[in-house]
Amino acid sequence: MTENFLIDATELLADHDLSDCLIIDARTPDEYGRGHLPGAVFLSTYGCFIPDSSLEGMQHFADDVAQRYASVGVTRDRLVIVYENATGMRAARELWILEYLGYKNVRMLHGGLKAWLEAGGKLEFEDVIPSPTEFLSHIDTSIFISAHEIKEGLGQARRVLIDVRDRDEYNGLDHTECCERRGHIPGAVWLEWTELLESGKYKSKAAIRNILANKGIGDTDELVPYCHRGARSASAYFALRHAGYAHVRNFIGSMHEWSAQKQFNIEI
Repeated sequence: MTENFLIDATELLADHDLSDCLIIDARTPDEYGRGHLPGAVFLSTYGCFIPDSSLEGMQHFADDVAQRYASVGVTRDRLVIVYENATGMRAARELWILEYLGYKNVRMLHGGLKAWLEAGGKLEFEDVIPSPTEFLSHIDTSIFISAHEIKEGLGQARRVLIDVRDRDEYNGLDHTECCERRGHIPGAVWLEWTELLESGKYKSKAAIRNILANKGIGDTDELVPYCHRGARSASAYFALRHAGYAHVRNFIGSMHEWSAQKQFNIEI
């Protein structure tokens, strides 16, 4: 296993009976219909925004998404594997949410569908009807950070906010319709999330650590990636964990939440 949150296609093919796993296709319905891993069910919470990252707000979010996972058969005694076309933001967001809900028996297919096909895996084309279960969350508060905590800690020496959106978004030149205010959180370092990927997978640990070192980010810093809705930042979050950084928390509310709070400053 590449990491305890990643699984390679070759390992999945060689060492696992797919019928023993719950495989979640986190792409779009159209992509799912054009072919998916055998037995995979479709589920995406990509459109579920987090307007309030307080403990209360995150509990409401957890209650909502837990029901969605229960509807496709997620249980604590069965390995769950999430994937998309390559290593991207949609599967990473599902993986992060499942970990946040306290579910640790979950992996992301490293390299996604592309890696599966390259390893000789086959596709299935019929929709898989899921078997609903009861799924109870046990929230892991250690992997997320609230907007309020970020605001109170702005300028904290060892906390590095990492804006993983594209350069225009960072500079407030984008046209994101749902955000009245554009720009970035004060003091945030810009590092586009795709810089951590290569050929559809995460770059090597050494390569990622070199990228961060060139940004002036230290090994012991607390790292807080964010984007617009917490998907690209989830991918960055796992890339940073993959590289061995010990202190990483995802700001899942991201700019969608931050920009809506007029009391929170924004830089351009």
